[in-house]
Amino acid sequence: MRILMVARRWPPDVRSGTETVFENLWANAVAAGHEVRLVVGFRNSPEGFPLGAVLVDLRRKGPLSYLAMERAAVAEARAFRPDAVLSNSIEIRVPGVRNVVIVHDLNFGAAGQRTAAHRAREVLYRMQAATGAVIVTVSRATGEALAALGIAAVVIPNGVDLERFKPVTRLAPVPDGLSGAPTVRFVYPSRILPGKGQHIALDAFGRLRPDQRKGWELVLVGAVADRIYADQLKVQAYTLPVRIELDVPDIAPYTQQADVVLFPTRMTEGFGFTAVDGMACGKPVIWSEQPAIREATGGIGIAVPMDDAEALKRAMLELGNDPVARDRIGREGRAFVERYSWVEVWKRYERVLAGR
Repeated sequence: MRILMVARRWPPDVRSGTETVFENLWANAVAAGHEVRLVVGFRNSPEGFPLGAVLVDLRRKGPLSYLAMERAAVAEARAFRPDAVLSNSIEIRVPGVRNVVIVHDLNFGAAGQRTAAHRAREVLYRMQAATGAVIVTVSRATGEALAALGIAAVVIPNGVDLERFKPVTRLAPVPDGLSGAPTVRFVYPSRILPGKGQHIALDAFGRLRPDQRKGWELVLVGAVADRIYADQLKVQAYTLPVRIELDVPDIAPYTQQADVVLFPTRMTEGFGFTAVDGMACGKPVIWSEQPAIREATGGIGIAVPMDDAEALKRAMLELGNDPVARDRIGREGRAFVERYSWVEVWKRYERVLAGR
């Protein structure tokens, strides 16, 4: 099959869950022997993209980036003559060919906010569906949200890199009073922005009495999407046993070296990669109670209400003081997410792209 893949963003230029999904789909399409052409935008640097990708300079284009991507995709389709176009959250349509569009979520990078830009994108999704595009989404919960907008969607859960995110030996703790690994390490691996709620994790950790968190450590790690917010977190973390690791090249080792993974997101998530990646590493996860995350995790771990630092503190105490429960929940989680193999996920995309 000849497949044209279109994305406004691509790692490492921009890195989040949606970009990781599309990068994995591209890799699996190539591995499966399909002829694949990429049209990808960049906002920071044209370096680090796959060889042969058609690059679209989106620097300083703002809302016009959609028009730039559409022009590039249509032009490449004329030359490449694909059997299908797979777009990553792109509200454009390439005429004369089967269009498949991935809708990851409807939060558009914000928590609890609906702006004119959000409404405009929802209208564009409706237009895509009305003109015959196949809408794919990553959870039943997001599919229901799309249905409320009058958009029918095919649900294909995201895959997880089960070799990259896998259990490893935890660095051994040391006796109290000595330098070295903490006795319990809580890790929140996610993009650094207010909607992800790193400040909620800090608030909960700060509410623990010094004797309750003796020997414990909190690690916030991820790509910075909001520099001002990142600076605010550093101020909030002052005097606490907290490490903040920004823009690291690989987040997986931080997840693997956790005792407990935190995911107190304030966004309405489409899937919940942080939780599922943590489970793949054999870690118990404390996550914000919302439908898509409960669906993706199978309800394994501890759910807490969004924006509830006190509930998060109680859950941290519960797991921090119970290594047996941490081990049991971690093993249950790893067994559950084995179903998210990228090879199997790609086979489902193949059927949709081929119209089967």
